[in-house]
Amino acid sequence: MNILLRYITRVYNNPRLLVVHVLFIGCILFLHLESDHESALFRNIVRTVRNQIQGQHDTVYLRQLMVTINTMMQDRNSIFKGSEQLSYKARFFKSVDADLMYGAGACGGFSKVFSRAIKTAGFTTRIGQMKVNGNYGGHILLEAYLPSLQKWVVMDPLYLLAFTNPQGKWANFNEVAANWPYYRAQITVPYNDQYDYEGIRYTNWSKLPVAGPLAYQALAWVKGKANADQFSARPYLLDHYRLYKWILIALYIVNVLLGIVWFAKQK
Repeated sequence: MNILLRYITRVYNNPRLLVVHVLFIGCILFLHLESDHESALFRNIVRTVRNQIQGQHDTVYLRQLMVTINTMMQDRNSIFKGSEQLSYKARFFKSVDADLMYGAGACGGFSKVFSRAIKTAGFTTRIGQMKVNGNYGGHILLEAYLPSLQKWVVMDPLYLLAFTNPQGKWANFNEVAANWPYYRAQITVPYNDQYDYEGIRYTNWSKLPVAGPLAYQALAWVKGKANADQFSARPYLLDHYRLYKWILIALYIVNVLLGIVWFAKQK
């Protein structure tokens, strides 16, 4: 404790060290406020929809939440029509609130925003890359886990789709893929028939050349290959402000510890 107090005193009396600490703390505070602002936005959306759908089944609530997100984004997209000029902050952080604000990102943007809303509502979600013409990523959608049904259900927020299986329950991706003609008949909106549920990938592990495959192998060793194949990393990374905040906090802690060690050796 004594060495820590002496280190703090040294930092306070050294303008360069003080500037470094102030910058770290200032950036962390900025990222915290931005994350809180974005989270509050989604909490308000979720609360508004929940007040409209009180006492209803989870499927009714999620459908209304999907309609609300779709309406908000389509309305904004009809105004900006893809001509929006993003700020430096929006281009750097690529936050979900920018997708919501401008209705941007097509299927990917709609799925990210809806996934963030679902997570805020307390549901587990995973974002998937649909295989289209043999290639993953041709279309983006998501699945949510419903405890009331004890299963994953597939939802497409761009087309406002959720499918009902022959038992009258919402279907998951594999059910739709196994009987696409049956579920295709449930689509009543203009639809791209190339999106025929050929296959799905939840995480592109090869996107990070070395770290990605290593992370997949580690997850498969701990959780099993089936769970690793169904793990979706994207929902955990949607709050970019929060992600960068914790990265900065980790770097700041390392910086402080190294500074204390160096200061102790000098003494």
